[in-house]
Amino acid sequence: MTQISDLVKPRLNQIPSSLIRRVNQKYSQIDGIVKLTIGEPDFNTPDHIKLAAIQSILDNRSHYAPNRGTSELLQAISDYVSRRYHLHYDPQRQLIVTNGATEAISTVINGLIGPNDVVLIPSPAFSLYETVTLQNGGTPVQIDTRDTGFKLTPALLQSYLETYAGRVKLVVLNYPNNPTGVTLSPDEIQGLASVLKQYPVAVLSDEVYSELSYDVDHQSIARLLPEQTLYVNGVSKTYAMTGWRVGYLGGPEDAISLLAKVHQANVATIGTLNMDAATEAFTNGDADPRRMKAVYEERQHYLTRELKKLGYHFVDPQGAFYVYVEVPTAFTGSANDYTDVLAEKAKVATIPGDAFEAGGSRYFRISYATSLDNLKLAIKRLTHFLAKESITN
Repeated sequence: MTQISDLVKPRLNQIPSSLIRRVNQKYSQIDGIVKLTIGEPDFNTPDHIKLAAIQSILDNRSHYAPNRGTSELLQAISDYVSRRYHLHYDPQRQLIVTNGATEAISTVINGLIGPNDVVLIPSPAFSLYETVTLQNGGTPVQIDTRDTGFKLTPALLQSYLETYAGRVKLVVLNYPNNPTGVTLSPDEIQGLASVLKQYPVAVLSDEVYSELSYDVDHQSIARLLPEQTLYVNGVSKTYAMTGWRVGYLGGPEDAISLLAKVHQANVATIGTLNMDAATEAFTNGDADPRRMKAVYEERQHYLTRELKKLGYHFVDPQGAFYVYVEVPTAFTGSANDYTDVLAEKAKVATIPGDAFEAGGSRYFRISYATSLDNLKLAIKRLTHFLAKESITN
């Protein structure tokens, strides 16, 4: 008897499922645990955005939308990125509305990468870039940034571009970064752009945390290298709209026209009412991310201050809503072992760094996309745990 699984591409057997999801599910079974795992805003979608979706339903906007998105949303995105980041995309020729930023990333990699093509990924990083590269037979190459403060530097970038010369098609940038929370200054972005313009490569710039940059004014590399950059963003983190699944992809017209074929084949289009809600967000919601950002920043200040008191080491986060914390040197097990211990003994759930980097990470990620009360409870439990276990740096 033929088993369908025998017909599936063999490479899929080599690709693990998301460690973030697996760990979160495992720790969620522990009664009374404080979850600092998933990177999802704990805010509700603002009411004016929800009302726009309701009005869309009442207006019977329930039919297929154009593949690239409604004209209203495409214009709203174009106006928004121009207003906020000085990026200029023709709404009808240089933008695609996608099923979340996830689909925008997948569309880029599916459209560009084939067998043996190299994708350079500064590490630690969100695992999706590597997963989709492997699905296409490409070669993901992690650039270890631990020695440079978790930032990709021009010298480091150039060394990898030279090492893999002729094979690199795509360089991934994700700043503010998941999982470290670090970001790049305008001068640091300029330094990377000066290197990249010397090579025939594309840049996938994932900027979903762009509105959550605390200490540095966010600048997109798309502003400096518009002809080489494929710009990814969305409403999930910015407007607390993770479940609405609205992202977008911007870039040079010739590339976008080809990538639109990938999007059309895989998704066709997303829900019209979701796009109408996103249109309202981009048009009338500039105050929403500012309000949320102020709350995140308060949580960040509290959490980092208390973690330092407990003796933990980490690079100070400058954006997003994560802290990437070093496993105490006195703990001899792996990062996975350490997060298991925290979950079981302290009842605090975090994500091991192995979800973001290869080679046995010595870090774990804490998400502060949760209430200040939860963070205070987590700190109280960690304080008690460390005092009892004597596991410190």
